[in-house]
Amino acid sequence: MVSTARLTIEEFETLPLEGRWELIDGELVEMSPAADESSSISATIIYLLAAFVRPRGLGRLYGADGGFVLFPERPTVRVPDVAFVLAERAPQGKARKSIPRLAPDLVVEVLSPSDRTSEVVAKLEMYQEAGVRLIWLVDPDALTVTVIAAGQATNVLHVGDILDGGDVLPGFSVPVAEIFA
Repeated sequence: MVSTARLTIEEFETLPLEGRWELIDGELVEMSPAADESSSISATIIYLLAAFVRPRGLGRLYGADGGFVLFPERPTVRVPDVAFVLAERAPQGKARKSIPRLAPDLVVEVLSPSDRTSEVVAKLEMYQEAGVRLIWLVDPDALTVTVIAAGQATNVLHVGDILDGGDVLPGFSVPVAEIFA
């Protein structure tokens, strides 16, 4: 934690911060840079999703520098490694000049050596509370993708399994092995 003064979303948006930061209930939290492996896997996932999403005009993809105001009543901005928002929900016009005030439809978190289990669990719970419909938790050490979909049992996929887009991206699928290639 950097500051004891609570910030609003508007104050957070105008701060000249260097590095990666999140705002959790009004408090600034600096994020460690992603490790080589984690960053590369995130880029691969964006590439795979973009090849499916963009030609179909399905929505907007965000990288690890894009934050989201998850709750209208809480000064909280979370920054997933990868996110997707359906076209009909994506910010338009002047709203594109600020941090999106919505929970993404899909969030991808790629574990990095600097991640603490308790913080990852808290972040995943916050995404669920905010209404994120589909979460992929990618573990480069275990070579797994844990799929958390609203209203469904959590599913752990391994190399040899196929990851799909569920109800958020129907028709999208990729071998789990391709994510780690």
